[in-house]
Amino acid sequence: MSAQLESNGAGSESNNNCIKDVRLLLLPENSSDSNGNPASVVSSAEFNKKFIDDLKRTMGPGHVRRKRLWRVPWFILLMSFMQISLHWIASECMQKRLIFTPEWNGDYWRLLTYMLLHSDYWHLTLNICFQCFIGICLEVEQGHCRLAVVYMVGGVAGSLANAWLQPHLHLMGASAGVYAMLGSHVPHLVLNFSQLSHRFARIAALLILLLSDVGFTTYHFCHNHNRNPRTSLEAHIGGGVAGILCGFIIYRRLQPSNQKAIYF
Repeated sequence: MSAQLESNGAGSESNNNCIKDVRLLLLPENSSDSNGNPASVVSSAEFNKKFIDDLKRTMGPGHVRRKRLWRVPWFILLMSFMQISLHWIASECMQKRLIFTPEWNGDYWRLLTYMLLHSDYWHLTLNICFQCFIGICLEVEQGHCRLAVVYMVGGVAGSLANAWLQPHLHLMGASAGVYAMLGSHVPHLVLNFSQLSHRFARIAALLILLLSDVGFTTYHFCHNHNRNPRTSLEAHIGGGVAGILCGFIIYRRLQPSNQKAIYF
């Protein structure tokens, strides 16, 4: 019993020492006035109140927070994985069910599924590289759902434009979706020009990419007369225009951030 009392007494003494140490931390360094008298209780209370107010302001809504700048571009990765996988495993029968044909007869899935198919490895590699280069930054900054809507709307617009202007042609490849993402960079830059990093480098890279593709297409038309392979300009233009219009409708303005960034 006496041992228990002694332990209780030791515990209360240690608690008092802890409380005393905390109070010492809250007291200013110079706790005496000019005459050498101890500081008044009022001044220490005022100092404690000021300390707590500063702490609240520090931990309030405007405090420095850490946020994650990088988010995984799941949509681009998923589309690329599906396109590569189907190019390896799709049989001739499956391709006939997915490709966009003039006789689509109400098979509405063909308006989108043709973007999962490619004619050869060069066609596949080119579109995969383009959509990763163009789409990853957009998806990180605008989000998965907005980019997915732009990509799919561009694909549907490309297939409809091809069906209207070139009704006798079959269509496969992700070029309409890629051009939709490329065109959607215009509203993205207009809405968020001051918030984007490396904005002038982005504009230069996109212009180089666009002019290179236009030059290659012009050469293909003049030298090969648009044969082997045949390029659907209608799908490219339809996807690009749809991307510009859809971007102005659904893209958001990025909020300015004064937060401390952490990269990983």
